[in-house]
Amino acid sequence: MPDSMERNVQQTRFVIADLQKRIAVLEATREDLERQIRKLNDSVPEDEVDPNATKEGYVAYGSYAQSVIARKENLRRSLADIGAQSSDLAAELRVATDALDSFERVRARMMAAKAEKAIARKAG
Repeated sequence: MPDSMERNVQQTRFVIADLQKRIAVLEATREDLERQIRKLNDSVPEDEVDPNATKEGYVAYGSYAQSVIARKENLRRSLADIGAQSSDLAAELRVATDALDSFERVRARMMAAKAEKAIARKAG
């Protein structure tokens, strides 16, 4: 039993580390997408532009603005997906940390019982 317990603890720690890495990657991706959206908002703050719109300094501002707006919409959808994935991973992480806590409590009880037996043998 102690060997299987140790394997469970190690496996759970591995799962926790993996989930933490995946969450960190999603967080970095989220920050990058938000930065891209801010940059696009600086370029085209509107959410709707007539395809034939003109703006000083732009030859085809309307079509450019339409492409920027479409890109922002795609980035927002990606952000929503990342939010859902992050939420799912956070739930998995909570389950894994709860499992690790359970394993650690069981291991502590086993060690305490072993120590009590050793003390009882010395006393008796």
